[in-house]
Amino acid sequence: LSVMTLNSQASEVELNEAKINELLTGNTISGVHYQKKTVQYFSKTGLTLWAAEGDKEPSEGDWKVEGNKYCSDFGSGWGCYKIVSDKKQGVYYFLGPDFRAPFISEQGYHFQF
Repeated sequence: LSVMTLNSQASEVELNEAKINELLTGNTISGVHYQKKTVQYFSKTGLTLWAAEGDKEPSEGDWKVEGNKYCSDFGSGWGCYKIVSDKKQGVYYFLGPDFRAPFISEQGYHFQF
């Protein structure tokens, strides 16, 4: 790792279960996955809606927070990701093996691009 890489990652803080629930529950995030703008809403009941720009309708799935990770299942089994906060830039990241997706969070339901 270069010094630059260490410095950029040092400003990131991993969220615990309480912080993940506070960030996501009842809220909408906007992000980027694989060069497409995305939007996702997290209901209080455990339902999540996810769409990429150009999708005709959202995908429905389930979500939960477990073991300090955000977990979702859109029909192919549960996948879990750490969430880190970069407070300096006001951005969050989902982190998984070979996966890093940036997003910002907005309070409430705002399911649009």
